[in-house]
Amino acid sequence: MKNGLQNLLIVLALALCGLCAWQWHRETRLRQKIQQLTDTGQDLRDRIQGLEGTLKRSEEEVKRLESLRVELIENLKSNRTFIAQLTKDLARTEEELEKSTRKIEDYKRALDTANQSILKQNEDIKRQNEEVKKLVEERNDAVVKYNKLVAEFNDLAKKWNALQEQLATNAPPAKKSS
Repeated sequence: MKNGLQNLLIVLALALCGLCAWQWHRETRLRQKIQQLTDTGQDLRDRIQGLEGTLKRSEEEVKRLESLRVELIENLKSNRTFIAQLTKDLARTEEELEKSTRKIEDYKRALDTANQSILKQNEDIKRQNEEVKKLVEERNDAVVKYNKLVAEFNDLAKKWNALQEQLATNAPPAKKSS
């Protein structure tokens, strides 16, 4: 029996060794799974943190874009107001331009009329100058003729006076009245 007990103890010892080996093997696999799950959990936490960071950045970007949108809407409103004002100014400027164009055309017509009047006046002045020259020549001719006539009259008057003197010196003595 000693043998049977020894064999039993050896078998039990070997069974116990096999059980220990099997438990170590199982523990190793479990630890590997735990490590895998821990790694997966860590990866998921890292991914969650990355996603949370991305979410936070996205929210900040959304806030920035929202503020930019509000700013652009305000800018759009002010631009529309400015465009409306510019449109009014443009319409007023176009009206002023049209009025100015009409005034310029009126001034051109008035200037043309004035130029035509001046040209007519210049022609009239030239004609009058020519008439004045003719009248001056006629007057000069008349004055020359008059001067000639006066000279002839003066000569005649001198001759007459000379004859009168001569007659007075040749005259018979005056009769005495008794």
